[in-house]
Amino acid sequence: MSSQTLKRILIIEDDKPLCWLLERILKDKFDVTFLQNGLDGLAWLSSNPLPDLIISDLHMPSIDGIELLENIQTSGILRHIPVIILSGSEDPEKRRKCLTLGASSYLIKPFEPQLLIGEIENTFKRLEKPLAINR
Repeated sequence: MSSQTLKRILIIEDDKPLCWLLERILKDKFDVTFLQNGLDGLAWLSSNPLPDLIISDLHMPSIDGIELLENIQTSGILRHIPVIILSGSEDPEKRRKCLTLGASSYLIKPFEPQLLIGEIENTFKRLEKPLAINR
């Protein structure tokens, strides 16, 4: 067991069965916090240690995933935190908008748990080793 501290993930999702599943697949590898909507997420971000990653549902009450991304992008403190969007919608326009607003990934629900774990690990690898440009 590594003495390294676990990476912190904030999950903003209003689907309770999905939260249960996410907790089961992520709790041993990460320090996970769950919130029900984007408004709670923004409030939590302003008063807690910043997470290493945010996983957010697209369709939520109060503030949805797109509004959450817009808020994160306009914040100097939050804009470096990668965000993975989970969506029940395959709408290419919503996907494009989320990626344009800085989401690192856009996964369609339902998804294989291993796919999400792979996206999380790849996101952390990209942060640790930014691509070098060779000329």
